[in-house]
Amino acid sequence: MYLKTETCSGSSPPGWRGLYCSKILLFLILLCCTASVFAVSGTLLDEDGEAISGATLKAGKHSVRSSADGSFKIDATADSVYISRIGYHPLVLSFKNLSGPIILQRSEIILPTILVRAEQPQSPSLNAFIISPDTNGNLQSSAELLLSNPSFSSTDVKLSGERQTVSLLGSFSRHSLVMLDGVVLNPSGEAFDFSSIPLAQISQIEIIKGNSSVYGGSAAIGGIIHLHSKSLASDSFPQLNLSAGAGSFGLWKQSYGAAYGKDALSLSAEFSHQDARNDFFYDTPSFWNIEPELKRRHNRKTADNFWLKSGYRFKALDLNYSLNLGSFVRELPGPINFLELYDASRLTGAYSRHSLKLQNSFRKTSSELILWRNSDSSSFSNLGSTNPFAASHYQQDQLDYGIKAGSSLFLEDSQLGMEAEFKLIGFSYKNLAVQNASSGDRANSALAFRAKHHLYPSFGDYSISGAVRGDLSESELHPTWRLEHELSLPVLDKLKLGAYLGTAFSQPSLFDMYWIGDSETVGNPELENESSLGYNLYAELGLEPFSLRIAWFQNWVDQLIQWRQYYLNGATWKPFNVGSVEISNLEMESTWDISSYLGLSGSVTFTEAIDQSRNPDGSPSPGYNKRLVYTPDFKAAIKLSIGDDKKGISLSYSYTGEQYSTVDNLIDPLASFDLLDAAAFYRISLPYFDLRLDLKANNLLDKRYDIYAYTPQPGFNWQTGISLSSKLQDLNRKNK
Repeated sequence: MYLKTETCSGSSPPGWRGLYCSKILLFLILLCCTASVFAVSGTLLDEDGEAISGATLKAGKHSVRSSADGSFKIDATADSVYISRIGYHPLVLSFKNLSGPIILQRSEIILPTILVRAEQPQSPSLNAFIISPDTNGNLQSSAELLLSNPSFSSTDVKLSGERQTVSLLGSFSRHSLVMLDGVVLNPSGEAFDFSSIPLAQISQIEIIKGNSSVYGGSAAIGGIIHLHSKSLASDSFPQLNLSAGAGSFGLWKQSYGAAYGKDALSLSAEFSHQDARNDFFYDTPSFWNIEPELKRRHNRKTADNFWLKSGYRFKALDLNYSLNLGSFVRELPGPINFLELYDASRLTGAYSRHSLKLQNSFRKTSSELILWRNSDSSSFSNLGSTNPFAASHYQQDQLDYGIKAGSSLFLEDSQLGMEAEFKLIGFSYKNLAVQNASSGDRANSALAFRAKHHLYPSFGDYSISGAVRGDLSESELHPTWRLEHELSLPVLDKLKLGAYLGTAFSQPSLFDMYWIGDSETVGNPELENESSLGYNLYAELGLEPFSLRIAWFQNWVDQLIQWRQYYLNGATWKPFNVGSVEISNLEMESTWDISSYLGLSGSVTFTEAIDQSRNPDGSPSPGYNKRLVYTPDFKAAIKLSIGDDKKGISLSYSYTGEQYSTVDNLIDPLASFDLLDAAAFYRISLPYFDLRLDLKANNLLDKRYDIYAYTPQPGFNWQTGISLSSKLQDLNRKNK
């Protein structure tokens, strides 16, 4: 017995074949009918009857989106459909209950609070500009970074370890107010030594040119140089940095840095040390009739610096503490026309700077509170001088501390600010050779207000800023103000026009007032305050990849303080209020990014600083209508850069015009000079580390020149360096 099966075709009996084929056909018809029954369509509307597009509908494994008119069509492979759309409450409906349009209810969108922290500080001035350290030329010091711009000048020796002060816009170096993270570093009106702050600690330098005491207080006649330290680490793995360098005249330097951040806490620290003999050859004046070349000896410089910055962040609260400690030893050979007077002199010193800053932001307001304590101490010794009449030994100490609080209100197109400050400054001088002493102190209270407003007319963007400040010191009120305008126009790429008008003042330094001095110098406690009035006009043109800026500065300074020689029981130098001076500056700066690896930049500054001082009876003084000492009449610089972030070279050329060394201009001015410098770097990426090699050559043409009378500058010199930066994030990823 057997069973035989047949298909619908072939020779099977007609009855059996017809029944089998009918069953298959009936199954296919039922399947099609079932599918057509559960394909559901409809329309999504909001509460106002408007169509909802882009809504997501899910039924089982099927998912579709509603079209622009709100319509949809979906296969019902489940009992219900899930409907969702941003801005509406989600909805679940059974297919059995679908009838007519589906209405979705609106739902308010609530996003979590996001705290934004601005890493680049907002400047109170409209025409301030930022100088950032060149990451492709990190052998520069803070002073060298500033002096690469012709707006700045210096009369100091351009070698590592030397004292480094700078002047701005043809004014004296003491007329540059220097700040670090909101704290004034030269509060008593003295010139600031930038060598005490290594460039590795600085993220950027903010420059406000011209009369700006309204933003910082005394000394801002030439402008404000605001140093901003590096931001705290935010990575969850430590950052390590090691560097070492060597150079001409026995230079050796090294630094060690570390940074770490975890959750709300962060910490950064760095220690640096450098040592240099700094003995170099120089040319003697032809009228000396001696050897044309001598070597400058007894010029060794050593310095150590430790920097610590820590922070705690909690929501909108930011608490920072910074510490800067340093010490130095400097042999001081003095001017070459009096070498025997200072052939055994040296200056040793130490300093400490503490700062505690609390910042808080709440809605449209931000507040800041700063407490600080800074101290400086130095001792000068010249007891072993070949000339016994030059023997000298004295000590100076200065301490300043204070508190500053400020608050800002940010409106839609406006900003209002208020600031209050109180500080105490103490100075003491001890002449250890003759056992006498003097001291002085100064208390200063200040209150400032400022406002900014932006307008958006149809032809551009217009901003106006105004500020007033009053400083009360030694029972005398010093009011200052500044008004600024800036207009941006969509001409070519961008055209910016601006101007400011403002006042400033400078109190005499406590050193000038209370220094006992030696047989040739003495202080003057009767000095009066300097004051100034000035304005600026500027224009900027941005035409990618080219930019151009032209600015004119005019400043009048009254009660100018200068050291003058007078004759009373012999020749003695003493500071006096000698009268007034008029300073004019014309600046032109340009950049051109020729390509992604080739850039060209240049700048020119014309300066005319004329002494307008008169005697008490109204007659012209010996310096009347003469040029101010040590103020170059012309400076220019041009720089060519080639390369990318991995390797590159640069070539810099600078020119400095002549400058006088005496107030009566009777002695021939110091000759003009030009310098050619070059730098190169190469970066290698290693596992877990970045290695960088640097080489810099200064004064390639070996020019012999002076920028201060009988104080020669070095000829050709070079520096080289190597640095290692950790990439522990790579190790962290590998471990994960």
